[in-house]
Amino acid sequence: MEPELNRLKGYPEKYYTKQDSVLLVQLNENSVYASKNEFNEVVKKHPEFFVDFPQSPDITYSLSSSLDNFGSEIGQDYYYLYYTYFLNQRYINKDYSNERRKLMLIYSCLNEIFSLLDGGGTGYAHLYARIYGYVEYSVYVYDQNDFTKEPLDIVNGKQLFKEDLFRMVNNRLDNREYFKEEKLKIQTEIKSLIEKIDSEITEIFYLDEVQKFYNSTYKTD
Repeated sequence: MEPELNRLKGYPEKYYTKQDSVLLVQLNENSVYASKNEFNEVVKKHPEFFVDFPQSPDITYSLSSSLDNFGSEIGQDYYYLYYTYFLNQRYINKDYSNERRKLMLIYSCLNEIFSLLDGGGTGYAHLYARIYGYVEYSVYVYDQNDFTKEPLDIVNGKQLFKEDLFRMVNNRLDNREYFKEEKLKIQTEIKSLIEKIDSEITEIFYLDEVQKFYNSTYKTD
């Protein structure tokens, strides 16, 4: 069932832009802009971005009734960037830059781990762009909830998650043939990525969100 749409007076006109272009997302050093006409057309055709209770980018995309411009792999990337922009507007006056940075690092490291295990591939490049949508939804979850910030509460959970990652990595590496030097190099790189993830999980919120992201995006066993 599609989520109930926001019936605020003036929709969709109240969301139209009068600027020549709109900055959707800053992808590292690359700025992704939408022209005025492109942006307003998206506002007109995609009321799912303005529901009262947003859902994850995957669900939001699957519920969209208009994917004319977003049906391809690249198109889906752009859809997630629009999703990121509109969700961010709900709490634009709050500073979640640190939470966003940590989540982006955690999710990107996971993506890099699986890219290394699979020898790369365009799918991981597409997923990197979509990670901005996953991160923004996690920030929305943070904004809507009161999380207990006691690092000692997550020690066991972090250890179990870390062990799960190493177990998955070892299983994947054992099921493929590598030259000894190549396998050692991949293991070293992945170990460094897992340690980075572990160091950024400083609250129960990050542990909860990374486990959800991992299980829904990568885990197959």
